[in-house]
Amino acid sequence: MTSEPQISPAIVVRALSARFPRWTIWWGQATTHYWGVSRRRNGLLLHVEAMSAQDFVQQAREIDAVTP
Repeated sequence: MTSEPQISPAIVVRALSARFPRWTIWWGQATTHYWGVSRRRNGLLLHVEAMSAQDFVQQAREIDAVTP
């Protein structure tokens, strides 16, 4: 049985940051979650906590779609 290689959270964060340039993204070593913060044009500060990169993508896309 072969297992898939584990991707370093740092590599995932770099990929997410390239995909979402308006977000500051990091991986919490203690929480093992992905985190992100984005300041909107109106000054509103939004944040995301996601258990996976896929979850982060979904949440950030939803936020970006409704909040300019």
